[in-house]
Amino acid sequence: MSEFITLAREEDIPNNKSMAIAHEGLELLICHADGQFYIFENRCTHQNMPLSEGRIRNGYLSCPVHGMRYKLDSGDPVGELSRIPLTRFQTRIVNGEIQVSLPNST
Repeated sequence: MSEFITLAREEDIPNNKSMAIAHEGLELLICHADGQFYIFENRCTHQNMPLSEGRIRNGYLSCPVHGMRYKLDSGDPVGELSRIPLTRFQTRIVNGEIQVSLPNST
């Protein structure tokens, strides 16, 4: 069973911003939108480009390269460029810490 690990603190990421973090060979992206935090693999499913410079607006994350949009609450793509959702990880907040459950984390 995967355990939760701490990646950052809530105050580290302003509203409508994101933070890229590398952890054990995974490139992760923590997104903050209106008090909610979401963690995805930091890779656009359209052309495998990093999403870390993408814009967060109205519950969507946009790829900075081609503008491909993804729903933050599900990782689902919007539009015709890709039908593959982002890899999303289970996220929780404990005492202000942003935690993620990763496959095979110890």
